[in-house]
Amino acid sequence: MKVYSFGAEHALVILLLPGTCCHWKGNFGRVIPLLADSYRVLCISYDGFDETEHTEFPTILEETEKIETYIQEHSGGHIRAAYGCSLGGSFVGLLAARGNIHMDYGILGSSDLDQASPIAAKLQTNLLLPLIYPVIRGGRFKSRLLQNASRSESRKWAVMCKRSWRCSAAHDPM
Repeated sequence: MKVYSFGAEHALVILLLPGTCCHWKGNFGRVIPLLADSYRVLCISYDGFDETEHTEFPTILEETEKIETYIQEHSGGHIRAAYGCSLGGSFVGLLAARGNIHMDYGILGSSDLDQASPIAAKLQTNLLLPLIYPVIRGGRFKSRLLQNASRSESRKWAVMCKRSWRCSAAHDPM
């Protein structure tokens, strides 16, 4: 894992965590200069994601421990905020849940619209909103085909979550 640091050494720290298979520059290259004027920006490049290293992504827990260690050693265990999109959001959740560091704010970003250009985001919104709104409003899809697919997928997800929970519970040292 590599940490790229920008801004004043003693400023409040903002941690940026990119998404799955995303390069940190692609996710945050445009906002880092804006944030670095007021904050110390730490941008994580996970093992297996950085072109300057020959590493493999271990597990999300191992990578979380590395992030915690870095924050403890370089920021006194405290950061002002952490923002993660997609996979990065999972890291933000784990950092908050584990409680090994203190963060004032944790922000979970979307993996789609917040990374898209304004035109692509508008198109995606216009395509997805008519599908999603009926689910939010009434709890079901408008189309019977989507309702059936939704039930089938829900069952698959429930089985996968149960299996995953059993596996992680069996290996959880807590």
